[in-house]
Amino acid sequence: MVERKLSPDGKSEWTGSEWVPVGTEVHHASGANVYTQQKIVDSVIMGNLTSQTIVQNSPEDMAKAMVLALEQIGFVGNVQNSQPSNQQMSNVQNLLKAGDKLNSQGIKIQGSTDLKLGNAARLTGRYQGAMEHYQRALKTFREESNRSGEADALLNIGYLALNQGDVPGAYVNFQDAQAMKLELGEKNGEADVILAMANLALSGNEYEQAQNLFSQALEIKESHADENGVAIALNGLGNILESKKEYEGAQLHYRQCLIIKRKQKDLEGEAIILANLSTVAERLGNMSDAQRLTNESVAIKRQIGDRRGEAFSNIQLADQAKQRGDFVEAERLYKMALKMKKKLSDLRGQSDTLNLLGVFFEEQDQFVEAERYFNESLDIMRQLGDRQGEGMAQFNIGNTLLYRQQFEDAQEKFELSLRLAKTVNDHEGHSDALIQLAAIAEQRQDIQRRQTLLTEAAAVLRQNNLPVTGWLQENGF
Repeated sequence: MVERKLSPDGKSEWTGSEWVPVGTEVHHASGANVYTQQKIVDSVIMGNLTSQTIVQNSPEDMAKAMVLALEQIGFVGNVQNSQPSNQQMSNVQNLLKAGDKLNSQGIKIQGSTDLKLGNAARLTGRYQGAMEHYQRALKTFREESNRSGEADALLNIGYLALNQGDVPGAYVNFQDAQAMKLELGEKNGEADVILAMANLALSGNEYEQAQNLFSQALEIKESHADENGVAIALNGLGNILESKKEYEGAQLHYRQCLIIKRKQKDLEGEAIILANLSTVAERLGNMSDAQRLTNESVAIKRQIGDRRGEAFSNIQLADQAKQRGDFVEAERLYKMALKMKKKLSDLRGQSDTLNLLGVFFEEQDQFVEAERYFNESLDIMRQLGDRQGEGMAQFNIGNTLLYRQQFEDAQEKFELSLRLAKTVNDHEGHSDALIQLAAIAEQRQDIQRRQTLLTEAAAVLRQNNLPVTGWLQENGF
């Protein structure tokens, strides 16, 4: 045991190897090695946690170090939606390795810590590791007869299922979690599940149901002064209103969410909402506001090292350059974003950017170049198993063929797009495919079929409470 020794001013304490501020938790191991709590945390985050460190410190201290490490890299509570920075991605990898090392040495991690480790793994795309932590947390909570914790574990397992496209699995776990929260009378916890159900409905393009659920959750979160929950609900409502082209309503919800994010000093969240506001400003034709908001978002993303977010902002800036007629700058920014997405190994981001490049060249009447990008996007969407994205890519390829008057090939692509849109309840995609099939019918002078297809296209939108706008509206459908 190292004898306690204070500095002459009484503000520092000698650990046996260094001076630390008085009050710092110090752990004296047998022998010469002495570790403070922060040193353990640093070793976890930096990826140099050794078996010796584990042996020389108590299981309680090691478990606490994991909690502190999670907090320091920004994973606290039941995180639902986030865009981890590059640094977080690297830190999470080290954190998960540390968790595995502790587990292999028989050190039991609290269920709540396992949940946070699972969230960190899930949000960085490490789904297998996430499930292992969630299942371990679930087992711990059940052994402790902790029904609230069990519900939290099921909630997060449901989110993992949703991330992997397992909608039925997500629904079952969300339902079980909601039943437990209801049984326990945990209204705020029940609201967390309602938010999950809302995201589930949103993923299936069930906008009305999602809107109702987000509104329910918002009311409960406001009554419990849960600012983070309020922000999630407001952002969700903004997303829905934006999808329904109700841009002023979306803008109002995003602005309310932004106030909360700034109050919380949540820079990551602030950058995301600024980007959302930029998109809405662009849709409303306020291009100067859109560019200003995007630049604010970019500045924050660079500050926090969010390369993924920066790539997204480059896309927004490219869209704005295109709107200004600066096509050289737009192409440069789209291609820069694609390069960043490839460097980050972000397949979905790559596919989305390839699709945007295809649209860009299509608008320049460079149809062969556009088709090349659309086909690259299609390959990735198939790899990801994203049927909605696959349908969109088929639709876009169909357009390039239609513009070149290759009607048979175009019809084949639009019919593929139609089937895929129906499969995933993509009502807008469903309607758009019918409109393009009507265009082919018109070229073939089959006016009756054209009318039938356009009437059906408008009906699909109305039946799903989506606005009939643009060409359909102008032509009386």
